[in-house]
Amino acid sequence: MTAAIIVVVVLVVAGVGGYFAYRQLTSSSSSSANTITVGMPLPLNSIIGQDLLNAANLAVSQINSAGGVNVNGTSYQYKIVTYDTEEADPSIPIANGVSGVTSLITQSNVNFLMGGYRSDVVLAELPIAAQYHKLYITFGADTGISTFVGTNYATTGKYIFNGFLNTTNQNAQYGALPVFLLQAYKERATTHFTTNITNIAVLGEQAAWTQATIGTGGTGSPLYPILKSVGFNPVYINYFPLSPAGGSYDSLLTTLAGLGTQAIYILAAGTETPLLISNYGAFNWGADTASGGVKPLMLGADVMSEYNGSSSTNNYWQLTNHACADEMTFGWGPTLPFAINSLSIPFYNAYEKAYGLNPGFADGFIYSAFFYLANAIEKAKSLSSDAVIPYLAQTNYTGPMGVVQFSSTHGLIVNLAPWPSIPAFGMQWHQDGKLYPLWSSLWTTPNFIAADTFAPGSTTSFENYEEPNGTLVGDFTVAL
Repeated sequence: MTAAIIVVVVLVVAGVGGYFAYRQLTSSSSSSANTITVGMPLPLNSIIGQDLLNAANLAVSQINSAGGVNVNGTSYQYKIVTYDTEEADPSIPIANGVSGVTSLITQSNVNFLMGGYRSDVVLAELPIAAQYHKLYITFGADTGISTFVGTNYATTGKYIFNGFLNTTNQNAQYGALPVFLLQAYKERATTHFTTNITNIAVLGEQAAWTQATIGTGGTGSPLYPILKSVGFNPVYINYFPLSPAGGSYDSLLTTLAGLGTQAIYILAAGTETPLLISNYGAFNWGADTASGGVKPLMLGADVMSEYNGSSSTNNYWQLTNHACADEMTFGWGPTLPFAINSLSIPFYNAYEKAYGLNPGFADGFIYSAFFYLANAIEKAKSLSSDAVIPYLAQTNYTGPMGVVQFSSTHGLIVNLAPWPSIPAFGMQWHQDGKLYPLWSSLWTTPNFIAADTFAPGSTTSFENYEEPNGTLVGDFTVAL
């Protein structure tokens, strides 16, 4: 299978003002021949990869239209070269990503690498980039990325940076939503709550990044004692297949119904979830007496469910045949117009205007990476990876999704107190076919700490909450 190499050059595109939040352009000479080539291995055969490329192009258009990157007095323009790794398709082998990174380095002669998506693919790509001493900013969630950097730092590990939150950092905030939602149901924060969500099932896609959460499954999962400690009764914790036998997840759903599942916590970053959610919505839950025969709550990290575009290919409501109604999903800002800081809404508006849909979970991170890479290049006065790395390691950059700083193993530092430096957000699909803001880790008081160690009296707010039976609860606050 041969993946296509696509060259994207963006020289002057109408900007939206975001670049001047990055820096005031300094005077320099300019030539269209001066380019900084960034190689991007992405799953362009899917909406996820296309979406990530959109964010990169938006950043590049703003930077280039504002004069480019000043490299020792000369203005350079960013140029993106992509390689379609097709990795969003679980049947595509890891070797496709390895071939992509190798091709971008040896055939396209890129200056830097940026991208990656599926964690098992990213982990296989790292030694290739490091072998060629090529700086690679990746966006995988697996903690193994930082492990690779730390283990091999003195030789090749230093060339790798992770520009996205790893699983540990994500779970620290994601866990708050079900904890507080459980408490809301216990308190019956409104009279509309007619069921309970104590019996919870956890479904993690069969992928490298979910192993830190699912582990060996059941009582062997690291998540099991945490769920028990906050009042849940975990009835099922395991991986779910990316391609189910017979093309249906009904056998899995039958198991969950038989266990009296009241809530399903999902961890999925691939393209398989439209089928899972379609099956979930169409399934007859009558045998689930614990939920009163109503479908269990569905919540968690479902990347595909963040897409709220206008077509059948980028709108989850349409992709699931409306079965995503009342599903709650997590994301990182601003997937909806959340005002994390002064850059968030302008970024959201610019992205939506340019591409006709909302930004996805990693778009703010990829967008920001082009800006903080430009900062490091300007300080290094060089396009050499070895020269840029020390300055990139010192990054302290505020992007539309929060603050970017790197640890000693080049992973993102995420401070939780007093407020998350990169906050999580919850959204919910309603039965009117629209995606609404639901919750944020910023809405927890007196401050946010790890979900399983909240101090008594901590409160959080919910907005626009709708129950699986269609009852609109609206806004409420719950306390531990």
